[in-house]
Amino acid sequence: MHWNQTVVYALRAMSYLAIMPLEQPIPARSLSEKTSIPVHYLSKIMRRMVTAGLVVSQKGHGGGFILAKPPKDISMLDVLRAVDYNPEAQPCAFGWERCNAVNPCPLHYYWSQLKSSHLEWSENTTLADIREQSQ
Repeated sequence: MHWNQTVVYALRAMSYLAIMPLEQPIPARSLSEKTSIPVHYLSKIMRRMVTAGLVVSQKGHGGGFILAKPPKDISMLDVLRAVDYNPEAQPCAFGWERCNAVNPCPLHYYWSQLKSSHLEWSENTTLADIREQSQ
């Protein structure tokens, strides 16, 4: 599994929002500083979170980002999909176009297990889990 920088930053930003007081908007600059994500990059990611319905953006004095749903209702898969990452669509580890159970590459069996575990983690882990673990 390979996570690009956008995926890592999205998980980092959403996890930080999950551990903060839920009713308090976090300003973009503060979120940027606390997560070590460049503010311009963060704004692009958070726009995608807003579009996906995971975050609400409040403008003006006292504004910032706040989760749009309870943390238990936002899975890691929701976050991944918001930045166009699909754990189900990971290609063959050998790069074979027709790698499958009938025509497997040498890593097919183990790569399939890894993909399955990755998908299970992303479906079953929520921001509530992150919040609970951090307390």
